Amino acid sequence: MDVCLALSDEGREEALALIERRCPFDPMARPALPNCPCAPLERRPEAVSCWSEDHTVKMRVFARDGFIDRFTGEPLVFPAVLRLLSREFPRAFPFQEFWGLSEIHLAYYQVGACTARSLPKSRGGDAREPNLLTTTMPYVLARSDLTPEEAGWRVTREGFVDEWDGMSTWYVEYVNGHQELRKANFFNLWYNAAKQVLHL
Repeated sequence: MDVCLALSDEGREEALALIERRCPFDPMARPALPNCPCAPLERRPEAVSCWSEDHTVKMRVFARDGFIDRFTGEPLVFPAVLRLLSREFPRAFPFQEFWGLSEIHLAYYQVGACTARSLPKSRGGDAREPNLLTTTMPYVLARSDLTPEEAGWRVTREGFVDEWDGMSTWYVEYVNGHQELRKANFFNLWYNAAKQVLHL
């Protein structure tokens, strides 16, 4: 993401200008919904559980999948990077803990990496790595208790973390230079997970 590089190399003003020019916050924007014979987009237990797994486990899944959405093949962004941008630019790039559509930047839904259980939790699917896939929140919300096959989705091949790491290496380097971020548990947990999994 050019915004991240601008933040670390050119400063906050240039990064903010990029956000406002390329991806301005629009409270009326809505994420595109996956094609799925399921209920409409809304909060579900699956959405809550996708953030309750261990950070290191999630990081290993992201790295295994090369930060690729396994349902679309599109590259995704390390979740701590998006939250860091929200910390630096709360008005231009807002975050809302309950993911309210009119209060959170659309990038969280479009490119924010999260994990989904291949066999849903409601059907006994566990949170171990073999059952987890990298995807985005719309796919977590839309699928309900269906397997990917039942939802009519094809699981793509894994990516290569050496080619795209979701800006996680950038994140670790940025935090190395801004150690005050580690006082926040969210940023510190992801920092430690990324360092451990990627051997940074």
